[in-house]
Amino acid sequence: MVSIKGRDLVYRGYTQAELDIQYDQGSLVPDLAPYQAHWVETSEAARRDYECVQDIAYGAGEREKLDLYRPAEPRGPIVVMIHGGAWRRLSKDRAAFSAPVLLDAGAGFVALGFDLIDQVPLAEMVRQVRAGVAWVFQNASEYGFDPERLFVHGFSSGAHLAANVLSDGWRADAGVPENLLKGAVLCSGPYDLEPVTLSARSEFLKLDAAGAKALTPNLHIPPNGPPIVVAWGDGELAEFRRQGAAFADAWTRAGNPVETIKLMGANHFDACLTFADPEGPLAAAALSQMGLD
Repeated sequence: MVSIKGRDLVYRGYTQAELDIQYDQGSLVPDLAPYQAHWVETSEAARRDYECVQDIAYGAGEREKLDLYRPAEPRGPIVVMIHGGAWRRLSKDRAAFSAPVLLDAGAGFVALGFDLIDQVPLAEMVRQVRAGVAWVFQNASEYGFDPERLFVHGFSSGAHLAANVLSDGWRADAGVPENLLKGAVLCSGPYDLEPVTLSARSEFLKLDAAGAKALTPNLHIPPNGPPIVVAWGDGELAEFRRQGAAFADAWTRAGNPVETIKLMGANHFDACLTFADPEGPLAAAALSQMGLD
C-alpha cells in the first residue's frame, strides 16, 4: 500500500473503497431486477420457440450440463455461451437470451452450465468450462454441426471464463486441437485478476497471487489465437473499460487478430444485452465472425 497526500492507495491510484466500487457493477444501476427478469423471460422464450435438448451431461458434476439449441436450418457453426454473474450468480437457464439472433442466422447455440464460486474454487470453474467446450467440439457433428466452426461467447465473469478457454496450455491434456476455437466474442469481462483479488471480491474468490496469475488470461495468450471481438460499454466502470482495452492490446501484441467495440450509451448490463440485439454491433460482429452476415 502506498500513501499519497493522506490517501492509502492499493491499486492504480485507487483507495480500498474506490477499488471495491470499481468491481461492483451493481453500483451502476438502482435496480437489477429488470435485467434479471429479462434474462429469465427471453431464455424461457428461446426454449419454447426453438428446438432445445436440455441438461446434456458433459461431466459427472450436478451442474456439468449444457442446453443445446438447434436452428431450423443449420448452417454449420456452433456457439458456446458462458454466462456471467460475478462467478457466483446466474445459470445456463438464464443464458439463452442471445440465442434467437444466432439461431435465426443458422448457428447452433449452447448454454453452458457449471458450478459457482460458493461451490468450487475458481480453478475448478475454469476446468469445467474448458471441459464443456471440449465436449461440444467432440460431439458437435452428432447434432448436425461442424466441430471445425466452434466459437465461444462470454459476458462479464463469463468473458473471463471464456478467455481462459482461449488461453494456452490446456488443450493437449483435454485431447482437443490447439485451433479448437475459430473465434470468440467477449463482453465486459475482467481479464487481469490482480486488481479483482485486491478488491472486496477477494472475500469469495479466495485466490493467492499465484492462483490469480494462473487464471489471468492476459498472461496466457496463445501465439496463434483465433480472431476475437472484445467489447465494453462506454458507461462501464473505469476498471472494466481498462480491462477490455488491456486484453485486446495483449491479444494484438501476441500477433493475434482482434476487433474492439465500444458500445455507446451502455452500462455493464446494457452491454451484455446487446448480444441479443440483431441490429446492434455486437451481434453483427458475431455473425460476421462466423460467416453468417
